[in-house]
Amino acid sequence: MKYIIRNRAHFFYVVFLICSLFSACSDDHKTIVTSEIEPPDPIQVDPNKVITINTNAIVGQMYNFWSTRPMVNQTRFNSANFTNSLDNIRPYVKSYNLVRLLGGRTDNLNTFYQGVDASGNIITDFSGLITSMNNFMLTGFKPRIVLDNVPWAMNVNQEVNLYGNTNPPDDYGLWRQYINAFLQTLIDEFGYDEVKTWRFRVATEPNFTPQHWNGTPEDFFRHYDITVDEVLQLIPDAIIGPGNLLTESSAATFATELIDHCATGTNYATGETGTKMDFFGISYYERIARNTIDLPEKIEPYRASLDSYPQFMNIPLDIQEFGIIKDEYGNRGTGLQDATEFGASWYARIADLAYQYRINEIYDWGQEIQATDLPSGRRHVTDMFLMMEGGNRVESFHNLSGHVGIIPVVKNDRIYLLVYNHNTTRNSGNSRVVFPIIEGGQVSSAESWTMNEWSIDKTHGIFMHQLYEDVRAAGVVEYPDGRIYGNRPSDRFEEGWKTILNANLSLYEDLAELPQTSSNRIVQKIDETITLEVNLEPHSVKLIELIPQ
Repeated sequence: MKYIIRNRAHFFYVVFLICSLFSACSDDHKTIVTSEIEPPDPIQVDPNKVITINTNAIVGQMYNFWSTRPMVNQTRFNSANFTNSLDNIRPYVKSYNLVRLLGGRTDNLNTFYQGVDASGNIITDFSGLITSMNNFMLTGFKPRIVLDNVPWAMNVNQEVNLYGNTNPPDDYGLWRQYINAFLQTLIDEFGYDEVKTWRFRVATEPNFTPQHWNGTPEDFFRHYDITVDEVLQLIPDAIIGPGNLLTESSAATFATELIDHCATGTNYATGETGTKMDFFGISYYERIARNTIDLPEKIEPYRASLDSYPQFMNIPLDIQEFGIIKDEYGNRGTGLQDATEFGASWYARIADLAYQYRINEIYDWGQEIQATDLPSGRRHVTDMFLMMEGGNRVESFHNLSGHVGIIPVVKNDRIYLLVYNHNTTRNSGNSRVVFPIIEGGQVSSAESWTMNEWSIDKTHGIFMHQLYEDVRAAGVVEYPDGRIYGNRPSDRFEEGWKTILNANLSLYEDLAELPQTSSNRIVQKIDETITLEVNLEPHSVKLIELIPQ
């Protein structure tokens, strides 16, 4: 990286440089310090690669979209080993979305509903729910409750689909009783004032038939209306919305029709027009082999539909399932993320699009590597987000092609630039050079700026390539049809990979650190602008911090 520096006080520059060199002797080996004596020459800017940043134009806040994780089995919180392991993720997580709490599961957990008595009243035993929810609450995370699968005993004809019982209940009177009893148990245990602050979601991917919903779209609209109505009987100001919609058009049975129903349709429970909907969500999974980023295509119809109704245009639009579901060979594993620099640059690109389309939250299955506390490249990107969180995103302009971009943020007196280059093929050699030119009032506040930089690319902050090399060298069996470079190495290798991991753990810990690649460099303002030259590897993310002097 090069920087425009005006040599108006050469003596002081040389003194600063000598001090920097002495300081570098004790710095981490990953910190880059220049050995030049003369200040660098001014940058020769390529006008076709310029990104103009106007610090006077605030476009929105750098809000936190990354801190909710899904959880399919809430009984995991009954394990002290599991809850102790959560300490490592606390900086990144605030809430858990608890899925399939009501039963109807293939593992037969959560069998709280146990039929009806002679008077037609339901029989329930929520003792297991109370235990697991109390243990969950001890973690300090916020729960989100998913009211999805119907208990097995609520259907005479039971059909096992991919995610369990996905049929509507035979008797909605019993379903209402069950929802009422479930909520009352939570209110009795944790208090009305607490429970009313939780989110309630009705179903999971209800347009994915029969895997998640074994009925027609109208069947689900009815199910949603009745469930919402019963929740509101106990919690009139409940925060509630429909299940996240599958966005694979070849498999989805409906899309924006659900928004239309909630806006203008006749409510099946009340007979009135419309149904309460406090948020809306979709699923978004990338497939590397498609060689594209599909988010704009997937999200635009929903953004447009919500914006067409005044009552819904400002409700949260979320991605409630998210990841890179298949690798470049079409292989899927247990892990739903890419753990390398490819996943990191993809995540930065998705974040930029999320702010563009006003996506409120993106639920995340996890950013850590199986059997370790080591971070994936994506978690390093989240570390960068945390440094910028709460600042103001400011306007930027460029005409660059491809998935290269910038998220500029002003936070207090500092300027942050998250610059990324993502290519949709892993073996791409398409490196990029961009020239951020920063202007506006924030730049006018100081003549000189201290610059720090952190980098993620194949040789910075990523250990998976070295792990794969070592595991292969050790002769561990590799599954050719296993997911490659996912966050669960067991998708690709037999169990012996753990032995290699543990034997070389200190090396992997070192490689996995987020490196600071430039420290305390001096950048000088010229003609009321700061100009930088940023060199980006084919899959890379850089965070640049500018601090006024």
